[in-house]
Amino acid sequence: MNTELLEALNILEREKNISKDTLLEAIQQSLLSACKKNFGTADNVTVSIDPDTCDYHIIAKKEVVENVDSPVEQISLEDAQKIDSSLQLGDIASVEIQSRDFKRIATHDAKNVILQKIREE
Repeated sequence: MNTELLEALNILEREKNISKDTLLEAIQQSLLSACKKNFGTADNVTVSIDPDTCDYHIIAKKEVVENVDSPVEQISLEDAQKIDSSLQLGDIASVEIQSRDFKRIATHDAKNVILQKIREE
């Protein structure tokens, strides 16, 4: 459980009268924005956030290939099988992205997306 984030959302909901759903949507958009900034695209990325715990997962869908030409969209068979041993060439692997791997500028942009959403409300 991400207790600090959950507490911050509850405070914002009370003090700024912004619904938790709106705040969660802003966080989701900010994480997608950070992915786009960090990797050049977020087309193959989904973000899911549990509204009760504020735990989130960033998942990139990558094609399993023998030789990786585009690391953003592809994963080697060897690496894919570390995630799921049943994956074969041509399959789509779900690869979790850690937000701590984002560059500082991507994190800053994500924060700005959240702040903009709060100002709009």
